[in-house]
Amino acid sequence: MYYLPLLMGLMDPFSGLFGQILSKMVDWLGSYGLAVIVFTILLMILSFPLGLKQKKNMLKQSALQDDINEIARLYPKDMQKQNELRMELMRRHGISQMSGCLPMILQMLVFFSMWRPIQQPLHYIGQVSTANIEHIRQFLVQNSWLPASINEKYVLRNDIPIIDILTKNAKSLYGVVENGWMELRQMIDLNFLGIDLGMRPTINPKLLFGAETWRTYLPLLILPALTLITLLINMRMMKLEQPNYQSKEEREREKRNPAKAGQNPDPTAGMMKSMNYVFPVLMMFTVFSLPTAMGLFWVTRNLVMIAQSALTYFLYHRPFRAQQAAINAKRSK
Repeated sequence: MYYLPLLMGLMDPFSGLFGQILSKMVDWLGSYGLAVIVFTILLMILSFPLGLKQKKNMLKQSALQDDINEIARLYPKDMQKQNELRMELMRRHGISQMSGCLPMILQMLVFFSMWRPIQQPLHYIGQVSTANIEHIRQFLVQNSWLPASINEKYVLRNDIPIIDILTKNAKSLYGVVENGWMELRQMIDLNFLGIDLGMRPTINPKLLFGAETWRTYLPLLILPALTLITLLINMRMMKLEQPNYQSKEEREREKRNPAKAGQNPDPTAGMMKSMNYVFPVLMMFTVFSLPTAMGLFWVTRNLVMIAQSALTYFLYHRPFRAQQAAINAKRSK
């Protein structure tokens, strides 16, 4: 957590860019929620070629597994020699080692860049300066519309409470506009399909089932639930895309033929298994720690990734497996 402010500071130019694009989209679409959806789809489309290159490299590397096994057989005790020959083999077949890291780095870049516009939509999307936001905060506190606990440091991280007051209190909005601190067109409507995208989801039973609060908080759980469901589907699709993925029938055949077990180990299997546990926890943590708009971002991102994975599976992975099966059938004759 010590490095988080530094990281967020480094991402601020990207956050500013994302905020400007979202601002134009809100003006164009007339909806904050739709702007988040369309912007996320565009980001995923732009990053798709990089992810596709990574998947093609994985297939190429899998096709070279026999050569990699042969290198290990020839130099069983010389790991340096094995690594040199493997690198040369990858280079010869045009396989980039860095392509596996770039999509993950890009995803983290997008996530941390989206964090600020979602936490501070009035500043990043409404394009209200931080100085004017502070004037607005002081004005609202002086008139007892905003708690004094919402101080300057707080609104520099989260200006949603100000939007909430200005939305519910017409007199406060009139005073802010009259003083020239913002224009009406800069106000952000955070409601989308009956869900307040500025609020954080909660699992507090008193809020979820309270007589006065359930209408507000219970719908907020829709997006965390959809985030988890789409994530699990996406992880299943990613598993199918692993070059050495084995169906249940193939695993059963391998059990009956121990000599074939472990011939083509998947070097990414351990990492994928760890991600199966870590990534859902991380995503759920962010969904419940940030405004509900982050859940909308994750759901949209997951749905697009599912569609992209299905496309690459039918265009590349399934034909590749059929080709490898034909090669293995010829060898066995």
